[in-house]
Amino acid sequence: MKNYKFGILAILSTLLVFQSCIEHEVIPAPVPMVDLSCHFVGTINGTQLELTENVNNYTGKATKNLNILPAPSVSSAAYNFEMLSTTQMSSIKIVLGSVLWDASVSAAPDLSAFNTFHSTNTSPSYSTAGGSGFEVSFKDASGLVWTSKQNSVNPQNVTFTGIIQESDTLGDYSKFTCNFNCYVYRQDAVTLLWDSVYIENGIFKGWFQR
Repeated sequence: MKNYKFGILAILSTLLVFQSCIEHEVIPAPVPMVDLSCHFVGTINGTQLELTENVNNYTGKATKNLNILPAPSVSSAAYNFEMLSTTQMSSIKIVLGSVLWDASVSAAPDLSAFNTFHSTNTSPSYSTAGGSGFEVSFKDASGLVWTSKQNSVNPQNVTFTGIIQESDTLGDYSKFTCNFNCYVYRQDAVTLLWDSVYIENGIFKGWFQR
């Protein structure tokens, strides 16, 4: 009986030593991430179009156009945001530019310049390719692309509201709600005639990324 008890004690002691040697995994605290969401709704030639994130495979995509020039010339950056789908043809894209900066000092505008630009450009003028203001492009269900014009003879307006600057480990963002009304145009490749459609009460929620 003594040997039996000693055997049990020996096994328990071995288990305790083994457990004490196990390294416990340290799980790092979750890293806070910026909550990014997007949505578009507007009336296009009398028909409402609504694009909702994660519905019909729609998602938001933020990009930027950098025009790098050697010093002493200043470089420029324009920011794009688009809602598009991997399975649907229709999409909507806006461009806002431009931030001017010295590319010999940094590869892109710094956070202060990025934030100041977006917080102060709440009612930009329409501009080709967003070179010095705002541009919107709409791709219809047939894949035809319609784009706003800087020199349009028709009334057009745009306002950015709810601008919030936030950052996380993946980047710096300017979140916004963009309200606009405008005609968008396309030129027929064969007849070279111009046609237009009207976007009314466009409300676009998204973000720009530095």
